[in-house]
Amino acid sequence: MGRARTPVISQSTVRRHSILEPDTGQALLAWIQQFGYNGVVTLDLSFQVRSWNRWMELHSGISSENASGKNLFNLFPDLHERKLTGVFERALQGESSVLSSSLHRYLLPMPAPFRETGLTHMLQTARIAPLYSEGKLSGVIVVIEDVTQRESQAEALERQHRRDELLSWALAHLLKTEEPRKAIRQLFFKVAEQMDFDTFLVYLRDLESGQLTLEAAGGILVEATKEFLTCPFASLSTGSSGFVVLNSLRQLQSPEYAALHNAGVRAAIAMPLVANERNLGLLCFATCSRDNIANEESTLLGAIAQYLAMALARESTNRQLQKARDALSQHAQLLEVKVEERTARLQETVSELETFCYTIAHDLRAPARGISGFCEIVLDDLSAGLSPNARVLIERIARSGRRMEALTHDLLEFSRISRQEIVLGPVTIESVIEEISTVRLPQVRQAITVSGPLQPVRAHRGLLQHVLSNLIDNAVKFTRPGVEPKIHIYTEPVSRGSPNTRSRALTFSSTGTASGPDVAGANDAPNGYIRIWVQDNGIGIPREAHQKIFGIFERGATLDNYEGTGIGLAIVARAMQRMGGTCGVESELGQGSRFWLELPAA
Repeated sequence: MGRARTPVISQSTVRRHSILEPDTGQALLAWIQQFGYNGVVTLDLSFQVRSWNRWMELHSGISSENASGKNLFNLFPDLHERKLTGVFERALQGESSVLSSSLHRYLLPMPAPFRETGLTHMLQTARIAPLYSEGKLSGVIVVIEDVTQRESQAEALERQHRRDELLSWALAHLLKTEEPRKAIRQLFFKVAEQMDFDTFLVYLRDLESGQLTLEAAGGILVEATKEFLTCPFASLSTGSSGFVVLNSLRQLQSPEYAALHNAGVRAAIAMPLVANERNLGLLCFATCSRDNIANEESTLLGAIAQYLAMALARESTNRQLQKARDALSQHAQLLEVKVEERTARLQETVSELETFCYTIAHDLRAPARGISGFCEIVLDDLSAGLSPNARVLIERIARSGRRMEALTHDLLEFSRISRQEIVLGPVTIESVIEEISTVRLPQVRQAITVSGPLQPVRAHRGLLQHVLSNLIDNAVKFTRPGVEPKIHIYTEPVSRGSPNTRSRALTFSSTGTASGPDVAGANDAPNGYIRIWVQDNGIGIPREAHQKIFGIFERGATLDNYEGTGIGLAIVARAMQRMGGTCGVESELGQGSRFWLELPAA
């Protein structure tokens, strides 16, 4: 209810209309009295009816003669009951009020003009204001507008909007769920928000026996649920409409409805769940508060039942497909178990071999050192009593001992690289080379030329230092007699997909490339890759040996005259693998070698 301080017919209004001729004013009042589109009633200071236009006669059923001189509150006693007399009293105090249909529905009870709306009373908007005559308050004027059709249409549109939203929600909810049976209860609560239903039952049909089984229920006491184990709608014919509506259920005394009567159900609707020409079950909504279910409600619930049927059919199909997939995958699972068992045994064997290798290499170091040491003692202290042949033999034993010691050292290094924990980070190559040339291999400092700047890489600093040390040491070792070693180190960016830089894990490509990431995230290189080149002027490597020199105990065909264990390049390959990088060689016999290392850019 709204209030306005400005009167509907104020003194200023009277003065403005005083220019009208008396005949014109009388004609206007006569038109309002006979043909006005709204109801107009005037009351005196004691709320006695002074005027009652034709509109009021038609809609109230009270003639002007019967209304004239009567107290309005006696004509419509419910004004007292509905506590609306105050607005009339305030009008005598100079206040205007507006009564809307949304708050009060109507001012004066009149029959609804349209039966199809289902309303018993006309919906009204009313204005109650003070009435002035010759500048003095003389009573109250009431103007009533019939808004039944407009409000009914607005309510109908709002109901349709809410139901469209409900259908959209139900369809989306059932489409996205993988288990529609579990979504039924939530679906019911959503329906209950929109419509006056307080009970639901869902029966699903066994496709083989055709028996209906209670799947879910709501709004029923737990102890009463057992009465619904047998479907009360099983004997009903669904007819052409696809569902059955039971209105005024209290008047239906069939024994099959006993469970519904005991639960207090007054109206119910049962809808078959049909999809792909298969009857999957039955969905029932019921109410304990009213005796009728409207046709538009039946249509809406029928659509929801169809959505549920489609979701149940999809679930059934998915289950059948899953069973088929399970049956087809049983053989694959058995094979996978066998492969896992064999892989576990292989890994155990490899681990045992690595442990054995480490143990043997570690335990052999002391005997090897002992052999070399004793030979040196014999040659130093007893050389005068040795024959030339004996000296030669002891020198050979000493060399073999030193070789065995170097071999065990390299084996331990290879094992350590394979077992140590690797953490990658940005590494500057210049600092690594500087440390190698000043600390580890100071004798090669003058032989190294660096073409900078060297681009940083993502690697393990210790492993990268070990790799470069081995390559630099080899470059010095495998140089022709009388030739000063020259080592050139530089970098260049490369693409990850280059066929000359990548190969499968734990294999060697035709160019001698060893690869295979052994660190989580090693293959993720958002900034690309950097190739480090180590070029020498050594004796070179024949093309047929490129593939095997990165394997353990493998040496080039022309290296018999040079000392070595055959493990150095295997250590290089294994270290690059642990860092998620690759390595390889480009070389021709007698023309030097170019070894390369590829790592992610930092």
